[in-house]
Amino acid sequence: MRRKRVVFITNIPSPYRVDFFVYLQKHVPEYEFHIIFSGAGMENRKWNVELRALKNYLFLRSRTLIIRRRFDDRYIFLPTGVERTLREVRPDLVIAMEYNPTILMAVHWCAKNRIPFISWTDGTLHSERNIGKVQRMSRKYIIKRAAAFVASSTASKEAQIAYGADPAKCFISCLTVDIRKYLARKETYEARQLIYVGSLIQRKGLDLLLPALARTADDIRLVIVGEGQERSLLEKQARQLGIADRVEFRGFVEGEALRGLYAASDVFILPTREDCYGLVILEAMCASLPVISSKYADGARDLIVEGENGCIVDPEDTEAFARAIDQMFAGGRLAQMGRRSYGRAQEFSFEHVVEGCLAALASVACVRP
Repeated sequence: MRRKRVVFITNIPSPYRVDFFVYLQKHVPEYEFHIIFSGAGMENRKWNVELRALKNYLFLRSRTLIIRRRFDDRYIFLPTGVERTLREVRPDLVIAMEYNPTILMAVHWCAKNRIPFISWTDGTLHSERNIGKVQRMSRKYIIKRAAAFVASSTASKEAQIAYGADPAKCFISCLTVDIRKYLARKETYEARQLIYVGSLIQRKGLDLLLPALARTADDIRLVIVGEGQERSLLEKQARQLGIADRVEFRGFVEGEALRGLYAASDVFILPTREDCYGLVILEAMCASLPVISSKYADGARDLIVEGENGCIVDPEDTEAFARAIDQMFAGGRLAQMGRRSYGRAQEFSFEHVVEGCLAALASVACVRP
């Protein structure tokens, strides 16, 4: 009997998605998984993506529209040949990730050919609070025609329901990484060092973190890992606040060097104004770090147990933000919280998070996961 052929359509080959697709292809034999990418990459994502282990994938021909914004650049892929590609692959089921032009074309093809599709999103009501009328219409169009839904977080599921999804057809498969690449036990927490990893753009809220840091104990340091258009402004802000000697800009770092920086730090901090999830929180948890996260990282409530492995704060409340940092270092619980981060991170292995995806597939394909 031929295995059911499942096609994922997504934007670009990000490392965490590629690892997840490879896991599905290797460990879920009842389906034949194919991957269609709308584009090859984005200039603001310096990912080193390994595709050798991935099978049955292809890239659509597309033009990329880039909308430059200080908050964050927006990339829109305008593909050609979506319907032709789907005809050639001959899927039994399509999983359409997000609501972009590629997905709209794919959903239209599925409707014409009576192929069921599952709508998958990382988006949340907060991250999509400023979208326009046409974008809202596209979401409702896609949601109305989906046979089931997969959300990358609790907040994403809430957004799907708000757009009209049937809660009984919604499943959560949390966004994750191949945690085996990041797991590292840490025993010593004496550096009094915070670490931030991510882009240096306005959306990430580092300009909110620096004033809070200036109100904390003088021996608390911050290491900033990443690059972006805000770097010179942030360096100037640190000088004006009188904390330039407490803030170290390390630029873009990955691999073993990044793991070394995690090991040398005590607490991970994410002051973002907006993140659909905040996957870097999980990477830091794998490295046995307690986490201070902005409440605007929409995956934080799935990852952080308040007071157990970290805390969730309002980064726009400078005084409260500063208190949270001071309290994290003053409590004498860093080692205990780090161990809990390490343990909780393992709940987000592919073996665990794939269950929601497989349940959604089973609900549509009538195949038991």
